[in-house]
Amino acid sequence: MKSLGLQFDSVSPEEASLINSQLVITTKQESSLVGRKNILLDSEFDDEPALVRVKILRSLMGLYQDDQLVIGVDPGKRIGIAVFYLQKEIESRVLTSMQKSVELITMLIEGITSRKKIIRIGYGDPTMARQIATRLYGKFKDNITIEFVNEYGTSSARVTDTNRRGIRDKISARAISLRKGKPFRPILSIS
Repeated sequence: MKSLGLQFDSVSPEEASLINSQLVITTKQESSLVGRKNILLDSEFDDEPALVRVKILRSLMGLYQDDQLVIGVDPGKRIGIAVFYLQKEIESRVLTSMQKSVELITMLIEGITSRKKIIRIGYGDPTMARQIATRLYGKFKDNITIEFVNEYGTSSARVTDTNRRGIRDKISARAISLRKGKPFRPILSIS
């Protein structure tokens, strides 16, 4: 809840049943004591943290007009990934494997219900950008929009400490996710 910038109170199940709150997070055993519809079970928090954040946001926001999912990818030795849903950043991380990055993005695409899913990939490393885009397109075809984004100006020059380089990749992925790109066109082979 803190990572989403949401205020919350810790109360007993009996108190939760009496207060007017948008959402109650509780255990399965205590859910009957709360007696409400707007409940998330703590057992759902065993999922990927980004998916938990999505469940919380979706519960709080209800039907929201701009429910698009936008994932920014900064390819390279370290692959920065930034994820936005309901106009909030729900995840930012750095991975060192293209395979793990594609797996994470795949899990997010499959696990998040949204009207529109946009993957924006920085084009500073064209070979890796095309490989990531091709793998994702192979799985999801036209159910997602993939864009290549010019990375110029996405790196933070102020982050120079070698122990903090991952921060630069996260910042770049965030900037990429917020920048409109050019549509990815898969290369079709004709046999």
